[in-house]
Amino acid sequence: MHRVLCLVIALVAMTPPCDLQLPSLMGQPQIMDSMRLANILMERPVDGPSIRKECRMLNSTDFQKIVDAINRAKLDTRVRPNVHDAYSYLHAHPEVNKGAHGGPAFLPYHRVFIFLYEKLLRIYDRTISLCYWDTTVEPENMLWSSAWTPELFGNVQGQVTTGFARNWITPINPLERAGAVQGRPMNDEDVKVVLSKSRLGEISMPAASVNANVELMHNFVHTYVGGIMGQVETAAYDPIFWFHHTYIDCLYERFRDQQKKLGVQPMRDWPAEHGDSAHAPFAPMRLGSLRNIDGAQEFFSKEIVRCEPLPACTEDSQCGTYLRCDKARRKCISDTMRPPEQAGGVWSSVDNIVGSFWRNRLASINNPLTGSSFGLGSLFQQPEMFRFSSSG
Repeated sequence: MHRVLCLVIALVAMTPPCDLQLPSLMGQPQIMDSMRLANILMERPVDGPSIRKECRMLNSTDFQKIVDAINRAKLDTRVRPNVHDAYSYLHAHPEVNKGAHGGPAFLPYHRVFIFLYEKLLRIYDRTISLCYWDTTVEPENMLWSSAWTPELFGNVQGQVTTGFARNWITPINPLERAGAVQGRPMNDEDVKVVLSKSRLGEISMPAASVNANVELMHNFVHTYVGGIMGQVETAAYDPIFWFHHTYIDCLYERFRDQQKKLGVQPMRDWPAEHGDSAHAPFAPMRLGSLRNIDGAQEFFSKEIVRCEPLPACTEDSQCGTYLRCDKARRKCISDTMRPPEQAGGVWSSVDNIVGSFWRNRLASINNPLTGSSFGLGSLFQQPEMFRFSSSG
């Protein structure tokens, strides 16, 4: 008995009191901690504008600086369970995100949310700006995209074991993805339709037409990545969430530019038909003391958001290391992982057939008239993995 007791004591002595890589031992986010963190970020000074480029157009040093800051936030345990997940939890909590989805506050809310996240990263490196993930350059076959290489976002199917977020543990599970099971990337036609509109209500729930609804397009990208990214309660724990939403915010800025050219003032353009009262212009955003309308302030356009578009290309060298030039469209695209033997010749005809089949399948999956895809109950079309306790 004495020997057994000694062995147990020795094992306890060698075991760390809390291994943050084990989800069962990982401290859970607490909403009051997360709210305090948001308030602290709100009060921090603005370190200049956010110069946003497509992530694949950055040189390796600049991209590494961003992901190093993200990993430093993930390892910083001054807030439970760590700074990254404590802030991400705000997107998950049903009392905080009431105005974040399902109405015209979607774009202004996420504008502020991204702004504060960038402030968070600048705690670790004041020189960085978030980059964006432009899904309009993604190929038909998800696995052909350079986005999912170890040098960028890591694998898109199964537990994430490559890339800068490899082996991450989130407050609920190891980070995992289920790419290309549902959803779709955005495309050029989506952007064209959005920019053809002039009023926020024309691109927002509840009144926007299906083909102009930015939130719906954004939902499809969440489900396209799938896994933790595929549901509203957990999406922000996957770091690709932030690159996706940075792109959505850049699209919002382009839309605002179009409005101003047409004589529409974005700050005065809140739709009367805004659905739930949480989407009223002066409803609380629940980020600091802001109201929904504050996310539409001209301050962001004048002082913060600087989105650099991808170049209209004529040769591959204009598209950086990870993209190539589709000369017919003069557009940088991301099918650079496509096997060489599957390019050209007979394969192109087969590929067109397969691509057509896949587009039809996605169209049926994403039919917005079906209850599972419009996403008012489970916004990103995935089953709930957990529920919040009343004390969370």
